[in-house]
Amino acid sequence: MSKKISSILFLLFLSVSVFAQKNKPVAPVLPIDDETKLVSYTGVVDATGVSKSEMFKRAMAWTKEFFPSATAVQSADTVEMKIICKGKFDCKREVKGSQPVTSDRIIYTLTIAFKDGRYKYEVTKILVQGQTSVPIEKYFDDADPKAEDHFNTLTQVDENITALVNSLKTRMEQPSVKVKKDDW
Repeated sequence: MSKKISSILFLLFLSVSVFAQKNKPVAPVLPIDDETKLVSYTGVVDATGVSKSEMFKRAMAWTKEFFPSATAVQSADTVEMKIICKGKFDCKREVKGSQPVTSDRIIYTLTIAFKDGRYKYEVTKILVQGQTSVPIEKYFDDADPKAEDHFNTLTQVDENITALVNSLKTRMEQPSVKVKKDDW
């Protein structure tokens, strides 16, 4: 009888200790460039029948709509048919008993290049901005004491950049607005 009680108590203790353990946070999956081993969102989008100059105009219109800062467009080269933008957004963190607070500011580079019938976008150089900017890849360390907060930031990075790409693709399907010479 004593062995039975000891066994039951042991199993009870074991089950309680297993349930008491907190689940280890898991990093989200973000696209990693095979060559650089850095987070990179890249895609080539088909735009059959659309000239590179028309796509350039569409993308410039999108940058004016998407980026709140006029300085976001770093370069708009009509010879190379390439636009380079620097963007940023804030990630939020839940704090018990209060409103979400800004946890990290993310900065990135967006490059859009054009050829007749297609365009390519690349979101690269994704950094966590602070006193010193840190590559976002540092946030994948599951041994870091702040891993859960960092993984939350990575999830928000993925959501924000995916929204950026989807917004660009949607706007690129719409023709640029042509102003008639008499309509000034």
